[in-house]
Amino acid sequence: MQADTPNRHIPQDGKRLKALRKIKGLSQAGLAQALQALIKPYMKTGFVIQQPDIARIELEKSTLDVPELLGYSQFFGTDIDDLLKPHFRSLHKNAFCLQQFSTDSDADDYFTQMEAAGRILAYSHFPSSFFMGNQPTNRRFQQISQTDYCETHLHTLDSLLSFIFSPISRYSYAQRNSILERYLEHFRQRHNKHLYFFSRANFPPHSLFPNLVLLPEKATLLMLAPIMQQQQGDIFLEIHDEPICKQVYNFYFQTVPLLEASMPLLRIGRETLALLQAGVSMENAIRYFYDEVQKRSPEDAEAVLQNVGQDMQDILIE
Repeated sequence: MQADTPNRHIPQDGKRLKALRKIKGLSQAGLAQALQALIKPYMKTGFVIQQPDIARIELEKSTLDVPELLGYSQFFGTDIDDLLKPHFRSLHKNAFCLQQFSTDSDADDYFTQMEAAGRILAYSHFPSSFFMGNQPTNRRFQQISQTDYCETHLHTLDSLLSFIFSPISRYSYAQRNSILERYLEHFRQRHNKHLYFFSRANFPPHSLFPNLVLLPEKATLLMLAPIMQQQQGDIFLEIHDEPICKQVYNFYFQTVPLLEASMPLLRIGRETLALLQAGVSMENAIRYFYDEVQKRSPEDAEAVLQNVGQDMQDILIE
């Protein structure tokens, strides 16, 4: 271990390291033992990490050397940037990396840590996985379920319309109704949870909106990578770059036309699905949806009209 260094030269975030240790349920002595077992095979004879070393690191009285930094990153399954103070993160040049997971459980643990301070989801499809199945039980979804968890979801309007009206879907009308109810319950009257829909109408038809998770506090962007691995967890492209993240944030909250209302659209969607389930024709169901939007959220009616096909537009504006 290195000798005492002036605190301004300590690169690691001691509070973050302590928090990670607490999440694992480890004492300082237990963490020292685990790190030593992880790092020792790569070190010279005599290498040792003890409880006082962990205490000094967490109190920022001594610095993490490179093997220890790598050991922390590996052991806690987090990026090196997550262990450093903000003014040292800019010195870490690996802004782009692929996060590959051996199992879905590993991915769940990683995202639970990464999203702990809140998240912004921008999805070109509807719904997100959190609302698709039965009540989620993994750690990540349990964290998201907390009423005080801060998050914002943005979905394309056309993906919502396709979800409601598509005759070819993995979901029955009853299942779609249940998913919309989960959305309503999750976002209803919660000041720290926000749901928005945005229209593609002001962009060229071929414009692609990727699915992404934005973590503003970590200046991190996560997107599903365009490669896959069989019988293992997903692979994500992870970008650590504050200017890029700020540009993405500004795009979705300043450039993209967000609709005025979201909850009324979900309620009208549920009513429309009930009509379809009762045997009402698709044309009449779409007419009902559009008429109700004009009544309850008239400022969004034009966006709805622009996000259906030309044939249906002609019918609706007769």
